[in-house]
Amino acid sequence: MKRLLALLLALAASPAVLAQGYPSKPIRMVVGFVAGGPTDALARIVALRLGGALGHQVVVENRGGADGIIGADTVAKSTPDGYTIFFASAGHAINASLYKTVPYRTVEDFEPITLIGDSPNIVAVTPSLPVKDLRELIALAKAKPGELNYGATSSPTHLATELLASRAGIKLTRVPYKGAAPAMQALMAGDVQIVLSGIGTMLPQAKAGRIKALAVTGAERSPLAPEIPTVNESGFKYVATTWYGLLAPAGTPRPVIDRLNHDARALLNDPAMKAQLAPQGVVLKPSTPEEFGAFLRSEVATWSKVVQESGARIE
Repeated sequence: MKRLLALLLALAASPAVLAQGYPSKPIRMVVGFVAGGPTDALARIVALRLGGALGHQVVVENRGGADGIIGADTVAKSTPDGYTIFFASAGHAINASLYKTVPYRTVEDFEPITLIGDSPNIVAVTPSLPVKDLRELIALAKAKPGELNYGATSSPTHLATELLASRAGIKLTRVPYKGAAPAMQALMAGDVQIVLSGIGTMLPQAKAGRIKALAVTGAERSPLAPEIPTVNESGFKYVATTWYGLLAPAGTPRPVIDRLNHDARALLNDPAMKAQLAPQGVVLKPSTPEEFGAFLRSEVATWSKVVQESGARIE
């Protein structure tokens, strides 16, 4: 009888059995940036739709600071039960080499759920800067080495700006911000001269004339703004997009990961979801957990080389 009871208890506690009732309460989705930026905006759309699919609310929790490291660390140290997930972006892979140390292992301390997609950035300047295209900005920066400031909103945009500077042979001065919203305010006020950030946040301000958009960082012009040339068209071999994905703490039961992946991929393949995210410039690319895991490892390796090339480093 004791053996039977022990066996029943063991079965009841198994990941497969526990996952059958998942979820049974709201899920926390941690975002490593302040509210109002492109990552937060996209996360809230995904959270709302994913909560509907799962039958329980997915609550966004902003843990801004340190280029998303604070948010990632929160998730890495959370109970691996599926009730805390991380809305990761490209910075998660970049921080591993950009920062001297991070308080977690970028790959090993997380379970991949799915890649969401990626989006190009816009290179923009304050309206008072006397340039009309990227070539003129590069020429001005060469004439005034280190005198032009750029607002760094996250490690992807920081490193993407440093990579552009490296490829163009110019020196810019970094001014860090906790998110795209405060950096945008600084750009419009002329406190910084340059910001490279997500097209979804930048484009409305550019169309309103509050900033000047000089180039997009994708391989092709964006259908949202076909009038804005790519960086490549300005004579520099350069592509830098920002990706987004979902991660869970390492040790999260595989049946829970599979449930999250199934429902997330279903909503990301929904034409209504694609239409909703179109203004953000996001190209949806849902994946299996294994595909996202392989992608994350390749991104860590790729951006490590970029950090070495650009000389960017944060102690």
